[in-house]
Amino acid sequence: MAQIPTAKSFYQNYIEENNHDSHVDIEEMLIEFAKLHVEQALKEASEKGEIGDGDFISDGHYEKFIDKESILNSYPLTNIK
Repeated sequence: MAQIPTAKSFYQNYIEENNHDSHVDIEEMLIEFAKLHVEQALKEASEKGEIGDGDFISDGHYEKFIDKESILNSYPLTNIK
């Protein structure tokens, strides 16, 4: 799992990257921090997803699958506002 910075270290790095601007857009900063966690959560879900029973095909066989794209796209980053 990737190392996600703590809120404090993210804030400090954000301030430094924005030249210590006293008018930092807090809303933008919080959205960027949330995106890090959502991206990581989706990545972990796709990698650790388990194969489950699917539809019955024939002769006692079942189609088994996991759709990683549906997991990765289940919560678009555009939902974070």
